[in-house]
Amino acid sequence: MAQDLADVKKTRFEALSRGAYLDVLLPKSSDFNASALIQDGSPEELARAPSRRNLFFDEKASIVLVLRTTADTDAVRELLPSLDLVLAAHATDAVPQGSGNAASASGKHDLTSKVLAAVEDVEVLAAGDQTYVIWTTRLDLTRPRTRLQRAAIYFTATLALRADYGADIVTHGKDYLEPFEPLPRNVLESLNSATELRGTQVYLSENRIAKVAPKPVRREETVRPIRGATKRAFPTMPALFTRMKYTTVPGAFIAALTLETSQVITGTISVQHIDVKASGLDAGATDAVAQDNALRGITSDSDTGTKSVQCLTEASLPMHLKAGDESVLLYHLPRTKQSNPSTTTAALDFRLSATVKLEEDSHTELDMSWQSQQEPQQPAPEPSYKWSRPLSNPEPKDVRLSGQALPASIPPSAPAPLSRPSGKGVTFFFTAPETTHQYDDFLLKVQCINHSARSRRFAVMPVRSKHSSLAAHTLSASDDADLVAGIFNAPPLQPPKPDEISCHTPHVKIGPISPGASFDAAIELRAKRTGVLNLGTFKIEDLDTRQTVDVVDLPDIIALEALEGSKLGEARIGRAILGQDGQTGIT
Repeated sequence: MAQDLADVKKTRFEALSRGAYLDVLLPKSSDFNASALIQDGSPEELARAPSRRNLFFDEKASIVLVLRTTADTDAVRELLPSLDLVLAAHATDAVPQGSGNAASASGKHDLTSKVLAAVEDVEVLAAGDQTYVIWTTRLDLTRPRTRLQRAAIYFTATLALRADYGADIVTHGKDYLEPFEPLPRNVLESLNSATELRGTQVYLSENRIAKVAPKPVRREETVRPIRGATKRAFPTMPALFTRMKYTTVPGAFIAALTLETSQVITGTISVQHIDVKASGLDAGATDAVAQDNALRGITSDSDTGTKSVQCLTEASLPMHLKAGDESVLLYHLPRTKQSNPSTTTAALDFRLSATVKLEEDSHTELDMSWQSQQEPQQPAPEPSYKWSRPLSNPEPKDVRLSGQALPASIPPSAPAPLSRPSGKGVTFFFTAPETTHQYDDFLLKVQCINHSARSRRFAVMPVRSKHSSLAAHTLSASDDADLVAGIFNAPPLQPPKPDEISCHTPHVKIGPISPGASFDAAIELRAKRTGVLNLGTFKIEDLDTRQTVDVVDLPDIIALEALEGSKLGEARIGRAILGQDGQTGIT
């Protein structure tokens, strides 16, 4: 009975395959309706329908599969539950010319595939003596694992009987017991009676030495499936480029996600949703601490504040981007207090959904998901500084840096320092808020501690970039820049970048400071843009010896848009250690 049913299905599929043709279409219009063309009596318009010019990686390609056969409509509907439809996408490194076979393209790489039940989401129509079966589905186009210079994707489809169409036969076959087969004979049985081997069981199966011919492979008659493919391979490129950059700040990571639209986009990209979740070891430790506190019934601000990722630049979604547009989103990823900055990694899982609007009211959807991880950062070497040339000593003294102030090198003509403290220098602390707002004023606090044996006086002032200010005053147009570059045979000068901060305090005097005392001062600044601010360079001048040192390692400050309640506290980051006689350092 089961064998007869399988033979009937096989016979019906052979009748369906006779003279059948499977088309794989990628229509250009999003409103393409294949069934309407067939019902209007013009099925030949299916092959002449405009198709997509190119595809995009990470898109959900809309694909229409049309099966044309001479079998009866009722027989097709009855056979569909026993059929499977396999749709696959393949990438190549060359685009075939004309309407040649797409499978002949070199460098085939399988991207993705999906198996569809032929009875689901199907339309069966009759037109004349032909029967048309239409499937409409979507396929996610993942990126190939290998780099392709000219990526192109083509699609293949296979309609075949389900693999378990003869499962009834196997089920009934297992109901019977297997025939009895004796165990193989022991060819060394006679040795077991020897006195020398008494108490030892010697065994060697005859199957180990006898040559047994393998059983002949039973070749079952397989039914040839119905195959189809697109007429050409479609050039494929990314529609949206993403870049990640991480910045370490005290107690957290700042992740900058850059979205850049491809230049080949003729329409717009509407970013509908961006989902960011923390992952990795640091996030797991944070969740474990939060769960432990939840079991104890403890709720602390430190635990709740480090649970999720905070978006520092809230973008109004949907966000519309045109060709060449670039948008940057900042995310605040907290770090556990127990983690080590040199071994902790920042890992984020991104999920982005967007819609690409093409010409003539056609559109497609993008679904991008990836994981970005920052490698553990090695401790940065402490920078080395040196004083400017003093008035009394023509040779500057370099410095070696460590976690605390080092004793200064004293010229031979100087008296021996017998009563100096262990620090033998001056320490500067630069303190600034972690966050501020654009066009808001904030204070860069400076604290000086005198470890030397004499009174000290200093001045702290900002250093403006000379080349940018000179270019801003002398070059008023791009023509002037090209003219000057042509005269001196040099590359054209770039337009000066706008300053990120403006300083309201020209300079700050510190001191006089007695030995062992400290002095506090503040410099008022204003943020001119959003993002991570570069405070530039500040010069520290010893008012007694007229020696100067430029300090560049200053606190990182994040400038946010006008948001309420965004103060995250202050962090002391920059510490400058200045020796008494020609040495300085930053820790």
